[in-house]
Amino acid sequence: MTTSETVVSTEIESRDDQVITLRECGCTYVAIATQLELGRATMARKAYLRGLKRRSPEEQRILRGHELARFDALATSVAARDNLDEDEISRRLATVDVLRQELLNG
Repeated sequence: MTTSETVVSTEIESRDDQVITLRECGCTYVAIATQLELGRATMARKAYLRGLKRRSPEEQRILRGHELARFDALATSVAARDNLDEDEISRRLATVDVLRQELLNG
């Protein structure tokens, strides 16, 4: 690995760690992407998952538990919305399920 590749790798790891820290503080992926100038919430999510893989198994277990609790709260909130039709609620809940699977399988 060249020096410039090492610097870039270190910068990515640092940013990934920032994403995890912000997520643990309660920030949404949209807010994290905005704050860190990542462009999209999906980029913040990918950074979170990359950073998670570099953590110890015990830290991963704890962080996954926190994230799953956030997903549970999100699913509960979506299911309770009375301003969405059933199809939209189902679509959003399916998205939460995909996020859960990515977290657990990543």
